[in-house]
Amino acid sequence: MAELFPVIDAHAMLGRETYLALEPGELLRRMDAAGVATAVARPMGAGLVVDHQAGNDLVLKAGPRIRGLATANPWWGIKALDELARARDLGAVGLFLDPARQGFFPTEDVALPLFERAANYRWPVMVRTGLYTFADILALVEVARKFPETAFIAGFGGYADMWFELPESFRTIANLYLDASMMWGDAIREIVKTYSASRVLFGGAEPRNRYAVNLRTLERLELDEPAMRAILHDNAVRIFGL
Repeated sequence: MAELFPVIDAHAMLGRETYLALEPGELLRRMDAAGVATAVARPMGAGLVVDHQAGNDLVLKAGPRIRGLATANPWWGIKALDELARARDLGAVGLFLDPARQGFFPTEDVALPLFERAANYRWPVMVRTGLYTFADILALVEVARKFPETAFIAGFGGYADMWFELPESFRTIANLYLDASMMWGDAIREIVKTYSASRVLFGGAEPRNRYAVNLRTLERLELDEPAMRAILHDNAVRIFGL
């Protein structure tokens, strides 16, 4: 696959938390081993929840092959918007939010300024989904409905508790995309078959998941070359402006 087109990972994580740790150098080593050309990474651990400047710097200064999704806790208020402006100047390609870890519900007023700022910057927004109740896919659907020009990515694809809400969500919201980094083959196949490969992004979820697992999952679907190219490369280029 990597010989036909450059593979882009739409969801990697840098930093350290309870049982996970990954630094830029190790991510690059894993990318090289798997034939991944570029990774879009976001902070995890303290860099996601409280120390946003450090977390954003980690992903935004990791080198040309690692592009960064910036984050900021909505409860920071104006400081969150200032941090997103700083991240934009450093080359961020989108916004990442984790309602379950950052302590807000996507439809709450406190989060609205961040979604508005992302829309103003023409950034895609990846929101971690799959945990009750904060990371509810249906809450993301409601936000995406308010910002139809913004690409919203269901981070982890609703894994593990809410994947069953994906098909109906994709039917009603045209600007919703699937991060397939934690998805099993049948779930990916259903979205591709019903809504086309243009709605799916390859993600490695390193270090929570592994490139070898996710690439093998896609290979076993036996999709045609245009669909594979869309999932592994074209969609990420278009959505993240790479």
